[in-house]
Amino acid sequence: MKAQLKAAKKVAALKKALKAAPPAKKAAIKAKLVKAQKVLAKATAVAKKVLAGGKKPIKARIAAIKAKIAAAAHPVRKAALKAQLKAAKKVAALKKALKAAPPAKKAAIKAKLAVAKKALAKASAKVIKVTAKLRAGGKLIKAKIASIKAKLAAATHPKKVAALKAQLKAAKKVSALKKALKAAPPAKKAAIKAKLAVAKKALAKASAKVKKVSAKLAAKKALPPGVKPIKARIASIKAKLAAATHPKKVAALKAQLKAAKKVASLKKALKAAPPA
Repeated sequence: MKAQLKAAKKVAALKKALKAAPPAKKAAIKAKLVKAQKVLAKATAVAKKVLAGGKKPIKARIAAIKAKIAAAAHPVRKAALKAQLKAAKKVAALKKALKAAPPAKKAAIKAKLAVAKKALAKASAKVIKVTAKLRAGGKLIKAKIASIKAKLAAATHPKKVAALKAQLKAAKKVSALKKALKAAPPAKKAAIKAKLAVAKKALAKASAKVKKVSAKLAAKKALPPGVKPIKARIASIKAKLAAATHPKKVAALKAQLKAAKKVASLKKALKAAPPA
């Protein structure tokens, strides 16, 4: 809100200066006024976003903040989001308490809720400010690239490695275009912005693919203790069969392998089968 007020005062001062200026100076003041109006429009949009944030149901807001924390790569942004989450949880707890409270206690809780809402608005404004600052300095994309590289170094499953490599490639493309946009002359900026928009969409798609692959692999890991995915189970039985020497054990393992293969083929058939 302070930034919006400052920008509005700047616009007002330039408009006043434009009226009083001689014709020779009007063009320079007009150029400054155009810039100031753009700054004001941006500050107004930020202020609207902060105010609109309070209109979202608190549960949905908490879920959205949690999702942002999970996706955040830069420690400064993550810290700001955690502070926002803490403030949002405080508001949620007080709203719940207000519903359950007897009439005699409602006024006191309402007063606390008003304070908590102000704290949440302040924390939300901080997140917007931090995000804008990091984005302007190209630090968000740098942190994202560093985060993807760290995940890539720790990944072992081929599917996750492939998804992370695609995400890294898309993130590097965004980074390169942002750098090019800063250095480009005004005549080339529009073309680079168009390319950047396409690259951002590709990055979002690649990031979604990483989430999907990770969730699928996590679901496989979440099987009951001692139960392996069928492919891993077949591989394990084959390894035991190769090492077995006793005829009875070999026969038992062969029967187990046959049964496991039957399960695998039926699972494959189930995936390919029509709903009817």
